[in-house]
Amino acid sequence: MINLKSIPSEKEALDSYEVENIFHSWSYQPSQSPLRVVSAKGVRFTTEDGRQRLDFSSCFVSHNIGHQDPRVVDAICKQANTLCSFAPSMSTKPRALLGKMLEEITPGDLSRSFISLGGTEANEAAVKICHQYTGRRKILSRYRSYHGGTATSMSLSAGDARNWAQVLGGTELVSVPQPYCYRCMFGKKYPECDLQCVKYIDEVIELEGGGDKVAGIICEPVTGANGIIVPPREYFPQLREVCDKWGILMITDEVMSGFGRTGKWFAMDHWGVVPDIMTMAKGLTSAYVPLGATIVRKHIGDQFKEQFFSHGATYAGHALACATAIRVIQIYQEDKLIENSEKMGKYLLEKAMELKDKHPCIGDVRGLGLFVGLELVKNRKTREPIMPLNAKIRPGMNPKLEVAKKLGELGMIAMAANPGNVIAMAPALIVTKDEIDEGVGIMDKALEVGDAYSEE
Repeated sequence: MINLKSIPSEKEALDSYEVENIFHSWSYQPSQSPLRVVSAKGVRFTTEDGRQRLDFSSCFVSHNIGHQDPRVVDAICKQANTLCSFAPSMSTKPRALLGKMLEEITPGDLSRSFISLGGTEANEAAVKICHQYTGRRKILSRYRSYHGGTATSMSLSAGDARNWAQVLGGTELVSVPQPYCYRCMFGKKYPECDLQCVKYIDEVIELEGGGDKVAGIICEPVTGANGIIVPPREYFPQLREVCDKWGILMITDEVMSGFGRTGKWFAMDHWGVVPDIMTMAKGLTSAYVPLGATIVRKHIGDQFKEQFFSHGATYAGHALACATAIRVIQIYQEDKLIENSEKMGKYLLEKAMELKDKHPCIGDVRGLGLFVGLELVKNRKTREPIMPLNAKIRPGMNPKLEVAKKLGELGMIAMAANPGNVIAMAPALIVTKDEIDEGVGIMDKALEVGDAYSEE
């Protein structure tokens, strides 16, 4: 063993460690190190080569208040100097305060939270709660979903090519369609469709045993990594009626769409619908410290006063992370970032529509708040995707990754490495019009790479 105090740390050594010692997520392991980030501030970050770049996706739609806000850094340091963490069987002030704060900002009577360390853990807890509360096993999940990388969450990520390597488990999965109007699985057009996608779910529940067998359905209110799919306004109110009809629980995964991303505190606020269970992460701490949470309605939480709650974790309610979340949530309110997301989101969508007018590789533009997607196609008339679904898990470059590479060369990142054919533009909620213009200008140049694959 080498002296652990003197491990070489020059660039060449670090590059070697990245290649030889680190697993890189959702990829064939690289033969060379990615760019190394050395600092970040606001909506920009600096790489080891000294170049400052624009973060136009809040990393993975997570750094909602921007990078290195000194108020959050100060809150982290203050809590670290007092108490970093303690066994979750004991109370801490940050955990108790965060629990109350989540009750205040979430819809309806959502009130009792299990606080974990990220989105996939939050979804794992949601499924366990759903099973334990109902005593049933079947969970409906929609195709083109991503709910996280752990076993049950990945099993529920139906229609995501990364799910194919997962041995399904943790629940009995039943897959149903998305409200994906651009590519309706029923071949219909909204609004003449009469929301066939909801009627189908109703029938599937009946065929799967109704309220005797089906525990719940999990949905991303605005589908994130698989396409920024925004549902029709009637979708969730009607789905709520279906859930109530059968007595099954509605779980909404707000890991990406929560905390102002769509121009409301939570995406479900757009439709006035209260889910039975809501999960969150990412914007909860703006990714300064890992944290996730699963919050349930009062009657669900109260049942576990008389029924054993069979879930837990060493780092549940981690004090340092909870203190971070408290300060971040206060900043959303102090700086009116939810309102800025709504305002700047409308502007970003307008600018995205202008990109569609210029680039034949863009088949559809859609979004809500600062969560806008560009769907890339080979042919606008046939809507043939620019690449197949399995391109993400195949070796080598693909058209969308080529666009992402060009963005990097031009000094910007956007969420272009996700599955499917959609590039997400999701800058931090602090973004200005000038910064949106800058990002859209860079995207304009990068999309010329995509246009080379267009048949028009």
